Amino acid sequence: MKNVKRLSVEIFISFLLVTAFSGPAFSHPPKDVTMSLKGGMLSVNVSHSVDNPDKHYIYKITIYKDNKIVLSKDYKSQTSADGLSDTFDIGTPQQGSVIKAEAFCVIMGSVSGSITAP
Repeated sequence: MKNVKRLSVEIFISFLLVTAFSGPAFSHPPKDVTMSLKGGMLSVNVSHSVDNPDKHYIYKITIYKDNKIVLSKDYKSQTSADGLSDTFDIGTPQQGSVIKAEAFCVIMGSVSGSITAP
């Protein structure tokens, strides 16, 4: 009987340890960034489906124009459980300028997308 109790306790402790350390394993980086540009207004949509957008969310978007950082914005949660959308005033870019947006997950990873100014 003593061995059965000990085995039960060991299994229970193992379960707790696996559960406690598996959170990041179930996390995932953002999936995709889509962008549109009208004049100097850049719309950015980040696909990042999560169960709780208050705890697992996009915490920062950085905007680059021709590989130079033009602005960066921090967030405390996502706009929805599906992802984050925001609009940025980047000024009217020159024709052919490459605009890039990089989104960072508070738990793991990042994703970026780019668009060329018409």
